[in-house]
Amino acid sequence: MGIQAAYHKHVIQFIIVGTENSLFDYFIVDFLDDVQVLSYDKHTQLLKAKEDWVIQTLGAKFIAKTQQKLLDHEKRFLWFLKKLMLNETKHDGPVFMSLCYLLTFSLPPPVNHTVQIFAFCEIESDSHIRNEIQIAVDGHEFSVLDGEMGIWIALMPEARSFLPILTSTLWTTQREHYMQEYCIDTMKKILQHSVIKKNVPPEVTVSQYETEDGITTLSCSATGFYPRSILLHWQNGKNIIMAGKQSSSGVLPNADSTFYQRITIELLPEDTGTDYDCVVDHIELGPPKAYPIQVKYPKKRSWTVTITILSVVILVLSCTASFIVWKKMKTGVYMEIQEI
Repeated sequence: MGIQAAYHKHVIQFIIVGTENSLFDYFIVDFLDDVQVLSYDKHTQLLKAKEDWVIQTLGAKFIAKTQQKLLDHEKRFLWFLKKLMLNETKHDGPVFMSLCYLLTFSLPPPVNHTVQIFAFCEIESDSHIRNEIQIAVDGHEFSVLDGEMGIWIALMPEARSFLPILTSTLWTTQREHYMQEYCIDTMKKILQHSVIKKNVPPEVTVSQYETEDGITTLSCSATGFYPRSILLHWQNGKNIIMAGKQSSSGVLPNADSTFYQRITIELLPEDTGTDYDCVVDHIELGPPKAYPIQVKYPKKRSWTVTITILSVVILVLSCTASFIVWKKMKTGVYMEIQEI
C-alpha cells in the first residue's frame, strides 16, 4: 500500500483549429504532475514558462530550438488537415461529386476542424515506465499509440489511411526521439533542478451519515495536498474493509494546483459502522495515518432538535408574558384597593 513518492507524469497537449487552407489557432500547454509549466501560442510564437526558473533550468538554447520546432509543426498539422479533408471527400462518394460538377455547384466553404493531441510519459524512481500518444478530431477519438507496444490503433475510419505513415520507420524514429528529448528528458531536467510546488499535507475530513431508510454511509475526503500520489482506504480495527458498496472520486485537481480525493462506502445493513477509521497514506504525513469518524446526524434529526428548541423557547416566552400580564393586573387591583 506504499505511495508512489517517486512517480512523475509529463503531459503535452496540442490543440489545433483550422481548415485545409490555414490554421486559425495552434497552442500547446505543458503539464508536469498536473501543474502547468510551459505554454506556446501560434500568435506570439513564444514558448513561455509559468515560473522564471523553468526557463533558466532548460536553457536559452533549448527554448529557441523548441520554439523553432513548434513553428515547423504548423506545416505538418496543415498537411494533416488537408489529408483529413481529402478522406472526408472520398467518403462522400463519387456520385455526389459528379453531380456537383455537372450542376456547376460552387464548392462548399472550408470546414473548421479541431485536432487535439495528448502526448504523455511517466517515470518512477527516475526510470521510464510508460508513454502514450492520443489523437482526437472534433472531440472524437481518432487514433492512439501504446508506446510500450509500439502499435497505432485507428479509432475512426478516416484514421486508417494515416496508419502507413504513423507506422513508417522514419516517423517511428522521429516520434521516439521526440518523446525521449521533449517528454522524458525535459521532465527529468526540471525535477532535478527544482520542485514544481512545495509539498503540502492533506486536510482530512471523515464523517458518517445515516439515511432515512437506515443505510449507513462513511465518507472520507482529503484535500489541498501535493504531490498528487495518495492512498485512502477504510479500516475497522486492523482489518482493511473490502465488503460493501465503495466508490472514489479519483484524484482531482484544485484551482491552486493542489489535489482532492474522496472515498465513500455504504455499509451492509447489519454493520453499525462503529470503530471505523479512514487511513491516509501521503508522503507529507510520514507513516500512514488513521482518522476516526466524526458522526453527522441526518437532516431529519437536525430538524427535530431545532423544532424542540423552538418549542421550549416559545413556551418560556409565553410563561414570561403571562407572568408580566398577571403582575400588572395584580398591581392594578392593589392600587384600586388603596384608593378606596
